Amino acid sequence: MAIILDKVNYSYSVGTAYEKHALKDVSLVLNDGEFIGIIGHTGSGKSTLIQHLNGLERATSGTIYYNGRDIYDTDFKMKELRGKVGLVFQYPEHQLFETTVLEDVKFGPKNQGLPPLEVDLRAYEALKQVGMPEELYDASPFELSGGQKRRAAIAGVLAMKPEVLILDEPTAGLDPRGRDEILDQIAALHKEQGITVILVSHSMEDVANYVGRIIVMNHGQVALDGMPKEVFSHYRELESMGLSAPQVTYVMNGLRQAGYPVETSATTVEEAKEEILRVLGQGRE
Repeated sequence: MAIILDKVNYSYSVGTAYEKHALKDVSLVLNDGEFIGIIGHTGSGKSTLIQHLNGLERATSGTIYYNGRDIYDTDFKMKELRGKVGLVFQYPEHQLFETTVLEDVKFGPKNQGLPPLEVDLRAYEALKQVGMPEELYDASPFELSGGQKRRAAIAGVLAMKPEVLILDEPTAGLDPRGRDEILDQIAALHKEQGITVILVSHSMEDVANYVGRIIVMNHGQVALDGMPKEVFSHYRELESMGLSAPQVTYVMNGLRQAGYPVETSATTVEEAKEEILRVLGQGRE
């Protein structure tokens, strides 16, 4: 079942001089099994939005439905929602606190009241899913590298068997290799398990390479919502919001303006290469 947001509004410091509208009439349908990217400049509302999806923040007005139920109903159990909609914070230190990596990953399943054997099985499975080396299972999570901390944080959420996995800037501060490893593993989980993945990212290349749908937030509202090719075709509009398109979008538009008959819809390097080779092949005929 989808997550549905119906005219959701959220304001900070209501009734004071510091009142700020962080979300304004946001209506969205997030379907099962989608891989969604959420982008927006700092302060656009993207982080506030995802914190509403598992009840960490409560809407000032509007309604959110999960599996057809209003999450603000008095008999709705937020604890169950947070087990089904897992959120990995931008800074993994915010959710790592046990003495060892293994114990940290076990925390969620334990909190779900599962039997010890099931807790152990889930923890080991999750650590393997994120590619955590076995020699680090008994290490302190605070002694890990940045990429390893992110793997541990993601494993802690996966161990609860979520239906929706939300990641807030999971590759921030990582080198290119670490970034690709994390995102490739997330993509594999999405493909193999069919879970819904929501990726908040500042990297247009990452979003273009992995997601099937992009939601653009601007001043607390949904500015654009569609497939990557559709959203990045509005690159001038994105620029007016302090964003950009992937570099290949600018390359392809530059070639077009220079007189080469290329299609400008490519959003990845591979797509751009194929289109350029197609046009060059036509030129030889």
